Amino acid sequence: MRHLSLFCLVLLTACSGKPGNYEPYLEGRNVGLSTSETVRHCHGYGCQRIDNIAFSKKDWRDVNAIFRPKPKNAEAERQRISKAIALFENKIGPRAGTQNDVRGTFRETGVFQLDCVDESTNTTTYLSLLEKSGLLKFHTVKGPTMRFPIIHAGRWPHQTAVIEETSSKTLYAVDSWFRDNGAPADIISLKEWKQGWKPADVHDLL
Repeated sequence: MRHLSLFCLVLLTACSGKPGNYEPYLEGRNVGLSTSETVRHCHGYGCQRIDNIAFSKKDWRDVNAIFRPKPKNAEAERQRISKAIALFENKIGPRAGTQNDVRGTFRETGVFQLDCVDESTNTTTYLSLLEKSGLLKFHTVKGPTMRFPIIHAGRWPHQTAVIEETSSKTLYAVDSWFRDNGAPADIISLKEWKQGWKPADVHDLL
């Protein structure tokens, strides 16, 4: 029943185009909220496996360094966010065994590979930690949202993490699924993402 309720919530979010709060989503996935010392990490497709990964003060110094000097505007902050997601993946991947995760869902298989649910959930976790640490000045973190072939575009359903620019209220997809582990996340307006966007250099996914 919990999984059915979560699916209905995600479906309604996808149809309305208005991502909600990320905390109920993480609780619904049984991931819960991470702390600065312990990061909850999904893998194995659909968050079937969830690990507690230690994150040190040295790790946080490296994350903070990405945001120095402070971004002067929202666009610059999004560029830093993209790099920060890559850093989280590069640090957490070897500790969780997911360092060899390849882009997409079915190019490789196994419990240490990630699908778009794993990717968007982990990215939401990383974004929430950036927000809680005070590193995000121009954006707030929203819950993940989906696109569907009939409703939106593409051949398969797809899910992404989401941020909102605080001044314009523009929503942006923060999508790490199109890249191998440790690559910068793609950040694109959610409106364009819903229309079936994928990176120009990606031709074999979705």
